[in-house]
Amino acid sequence: MKNPASPVKLFAVAASEWLLVLPATLLLGAAVLRQLQPPHYEPARTISLIFERIGPHISRAGAALLFLGLPSVAVIVGFAGLVMIWRRSEALRQDVTLALASLRRNLAIVLLGSGTLLAGAILAAVLVHIITD
Repeated sequence: MKNPASPVKLFAVAASEWLLVLPATLLLGAAVLRQLQPPHYEPARTISLIFERIGPHISRAGAALLFLGLPSVAVIVGFAGLVMIWRRSEALRQDVTLALASLRRNLAIVLLGSGTLLAGAILAAVLVHIITD
């Protein structure tokens, strides 16, 4: 079998995975943003208001479903799909092997690039902190 799954099916599975983790991602991202500034500044104020409205309506079971259940389903479905595609697609296995070989050959460049990105993220966070204080 040359084509293990149609692109439409793969896109549907990928989109459903993103939709499963979207609520938890949004709430966790909002929680992080709320902690970045004092609650009387925007956007922390608006996010605090949202949390005050949502908080009483989410039970422990709802939170467990939101933060454990839905992401678990996404992990299981995604892993099963990747294993199925990995077993059926020789081209994918060759592409991954070539990509890993390329990364191994260019490890210094990968480390330099990732270090630069990390330093840029730290610098941006510090600048935001300095500007907002």
